[in-house]
Amino acid sequence: MTNAADVGVLVVGGGVLGLGHAIAALRAGHRVMLCERDSVARGASVRNFGMIWPIGQPRGPLQQQALRSRQLWSELGELAGFRCEATGSLHVAYADDEWQVLEQFADDAVLPGLELLSAGEAIRRQPRLCESGLRGGLFSPHEANVDPGAAVAALHRFAEREGLERRLGTAVVAIESGVATLASGTRVTAEHIVVCTGDDFRGLFPELFAASGLVRCKLQMLALGPQPDGFRLGPMCAAGLTLLHYPGFAACPGLAALRARLAVERAAEIARGIHVLVSQRDDGCLIVGDSHEYGDGFGPVLDAATERLILDYLRTFLAVPNAEVVERWSGSYALQRGGEPIFRAGPAPGVEVVTGVGGSGMTRSLAIGEETVGRWRTS
Repeated sequence: MTNAADVGVLVVGGGVLGLGHAIAALRAGHRVMLCERDSVARGASVRNFGMIWPIGQPRGPLQQQALRSRQLWSELGELAGFRCEATGSLHVAYADDEWQVLEQFADDAVLPGLELLSAGEAIRRQPRLCESGLRGGLFSPHEANVDPGAAVAALHRFAEREGLERRLGTAVVAIESGVATLASGTRVTAEHIVVCTGDDFRGLFPELFAASGLVRCKLQMLALGPQPDGFRLGPMCAAGLTLLHYPGFAACPGLAALRARLAVERAAEIARGIHVLVSQRDDGCLIVGDSHEYGDGFGPVLDAATERLILDYLRTFLAVPNAEVVERWSGSYALQRGGEPIFRAGPAPGVEVVTGVGGSGMTRSLAIGEETVGRWRTS
């Protein structure tokens, strides 16, 4: 490559959101370059559950966006050669108020195919569920599981085969309308420049970041295993605390009473933003988490008390075959405190910053990329 490059689209950031934009742009016929400052993606895109989770999104455009992403994940899993398993999800209830919320959600949901399960039916779906006190569960067929690290790497390889020009280990240091400057001094001209770097765009557009309303969220996660005898989790699992976390359940009339009870009985978990989800990686290890800490004041430390709370709550609903903690990590993402589902801004003509999808990056990013590229055709 010479000291100048001309492309139709330059994507800054090699995580799932950046890949969603790059793949959509390739499919629309653009010549696309992607710059990722690290040698591989290291951020939230590879530090999550690998859950594509439409059930957590509120009905309407966000749920439809999640369902479209779910279709794209399945399609790309076939094309790129990674596991995208239609596991579905299983929310379990161990108290009457939790069961009431599940009933209300199922009665009012627009998602097809939901099943309210008795305690016995839930255990048949997942024999490792704790039987004592189990009221029942809600199964949804819409959720899918990928191994986040393997899936992101496979998407990079696939996009490159489709014509993507990748610049890994390449930082973009300045952007203006139609031109980006790389750390090497190379200037890349592009009709469209899309910045998908989480909250890291503060270095490129500090004033825009300061006015964005974005905050960071740190989460704490762990892996259990390896699991014996080829154990497969099946549906990804969640319990009562998760009903407080996702906006998909926010309209349930019984949620207020559930929140009030758990605020007393699970005060320590709620103070740390803990709700417990379980998924599975390609190597069979179970991914378990997570906690949520907001702001800019947190450091890299993994808190032992938070981990104990996560594991203790896991034991209230799932007895995993091997509960040995083999990995621990933290991750972070950007979100808007005001509740907006995405941050979009145009700091210069032909330049768009797309970030702030919060904890639903795996669930929504592929469709968001498709929507961004679709807007170019109609503008």
